[in-house]
Amino acid sequence: MSEFKSLQQFFIKFGKSIASCIKIIIQSRSIGDYPIGHKDLVILGNGPSLTQMLQDKQYFLENKDLMAVNKASISEYYEQIRPKYYLLMDPLFFQSGKTMENTIKAIVEKTKWTMDLFVPINARSEKIWQSCVRENKNITIRWFNATPVEGFQSFAFNCYKKGWGMPRPRNVLIPCMMVGLRMNYSKIYLAGAENSWLKEIWVDDDNKVNMDLAHFYDKKSTERKVSPLKLHEILESMVIAFRSYHSVEKFSRSQGKEIINITDGSYIDAFSREKI
Repeated sequence: MSEFKSLQQFFIKFGKSIASCIKIIIQSRSIGDYPIGHKDLVILGNGPSLTQMLQDKQYFLENKDLMAVNKASISEYYEQIRPKYYLLMDPLFFQSGKTMENTIKAIVEKTKWTMDLFVPINARSEKIWQSCVRENKNITIRWFNATPVEGFQSFAFNCYKKGWGMPRPRNVLIPCMMVGLRMNYSKIYLAGAENSWLKEIWVDDDNKVNMDLAHFYDKKSTERKVSPLKLHEILESMVIAFRSYHSVEKFSRSQGKEIINITDGSYIDAFSREKI
């Protein structure tokens, strides 16, 4: 029975490796060189705990490079933290609409310092956001391949090192960490990374899945959202994200790097923890 399972696992990984090769050929492109980090990197997730950290423990961020994500630019703290990097992943940030206009406009208007903006390579086809960003000479656009790569570990790790792809990027923190590792940061901290969605979702009497989401940039305590997805679809998405975190952790250790979660109450169980 054990031999059968081993053979079964081999063919599953073989199939995923072949599928990943095809995805890389179709989706991945040359992304150029990245800057090399010489300090520690702190990835600032958008979880509500980040507000308290910025208010009470900002000393920890001193002499470290910071990476902001998603709608951080609309926060009152954005110009205070002055991130060295900013990463956007969701396609809504690059397609005409309120999300793009509000976020990109805030980035362009507020960024008075030198900053690298990391975006997925498939956003290159959208021109409006690029012309807007290029109005600010302080911002350099850099690309990453968000192609999901799975299969044999040695194959996947080689693809990660070359920047051809990454563990399935179901959450913005995954490309943040992979970009940070590719910039050769030896120590990466995660702040504002609760990922505590399990306690924030519920089903109403109409069988609609409701999500009470909290972000550090929201002036209200929570934002209620009715999801178009079924509960099992949401849970499946969460499984993918948490599994990818473990893939990132294995890769980081193989490179002699360390990722440390400093978020109070975080549900992420892949990385070592540290209290600030």
